Amino acid sequence: MRHSILGLAVVVGLSASAFAEDTAEAVLNKAVEANGGAKTLSKYMAARFNITGSMSVTGMDLEFTGKIASQYPDRFSLEMNSEIMGQKLVVQQVVKGDKMKSKVTLAGTVVSTGSAEEKEEMKMNMAMQEAEALLPLLDKKKFKLSSGGEEDVDGKKASVINVTAIALKRDFKIFIDKKSNLLVKTAHRGQGAGDGGAEVLVESYHTEFKKINDVQVATKLVVKHDDKKFMTVNVSDYEMLEKIDDKEFTVDD
Repeated sequence: MRHSILGLAVVVGLSASAFAEDTAEAVLNKAVEANGGAKTLSKYMAARFNITGSMSVTGMDLEFTGKIASQYPDRFSLEMNSEIMGQKLVVQQVVKGDKMKSKVTLAGTVVSTGSAEEKEEMKMNMAMQEAEALLPLLDKKKFKLSSGGEEDVDGKKASVINVTAIALKRDFKIFIDKKSNLLVKTAHRGQGAGDGGAEVLVESYHTEFKKINDVQVATKLVVKHDDKKFMTVNVSDYEMLEKIDDKEFTVDD
């Protein structure tokens, strides 16, 4: 009898796990359709856009401008410009497959070329970039999914999907609005800024969606670190592209 009950418990446990995974995939499939559909999303694998916004670092509120180019699954380029006490601050990041470059320049002097921890965080950001495109999440060799129930996001119900980036062995969550089926939030444990790199809860809220080439694109992003606003990003001049020239992702040796 003991073995029979134990066997039943195992079967019920496996069934519940399978049900949760199916639920997560069902939510994801709805999100893919709401975001433009698999055919459209698989066509536009690249994007280029400009950014403006503000961020809070070590007690300073900084305004910034910049530009971003990305191509799935492993291409990314960022240049961001700001000022600290009248001195020009430039942040550059480039990812091309396994090669990565990170450089911060203040008043023409290189003050950082990226620590090992920062580069690990860049890998995590690349995984989340794929996740935010939704369609790559259906690749079971890259991502493991499970249902995380429901939570409120800005006063609206959202389905939570727990995600594991298999190669990195790191977890994060995505939140899909139950009414619109759009991705409205992501959350993960990551490196903070300007505080010794201490680990924080990074939450990104996606709002002000616009349809570009039949794809729903969030044009405003609010990022919180441990529930405190860290950055607000406004997106403009957004281009959905099939491909970007690899020269835009050059990583200098």
